[in-house]
Amino acid sequence: MSKVTISVDAGLKERLTDLASQTGQGVDEFVDALLRRITGADVHFERGVPVFPRRPGAPTLTIEDVNRLADGIGE
Repeated sequence: MSKVTISVDAGLKERLTDLASQTGQGVDEFVDALLRRITGADVHFERGVPVFPRRPGAPTLTIEDVNRLADGIGE
C-alpha cells in the first residue's frame, strides 16, 4: 500500500495528537484508523455536512429535545 502525506494546520495537529494520546496510539496510527472508518462508513454529504444513516430503532429528536439537551436541562 502506498503512503500519502496530508497537511494539517497546527490547531488540528494539536487536537489529533491529543485524541491519539487519549487512545494510547501514535498520531499516525490514530489518524489512519480514523480515516479508514470514515471512508468505510455509509455516509453522504448535504451542503458539505456529513450525514450518516439513522440507526435502526434510534429515536428522532424534536426541536424541543435538542433545545433541552443544548441547554443542559434534565429530562
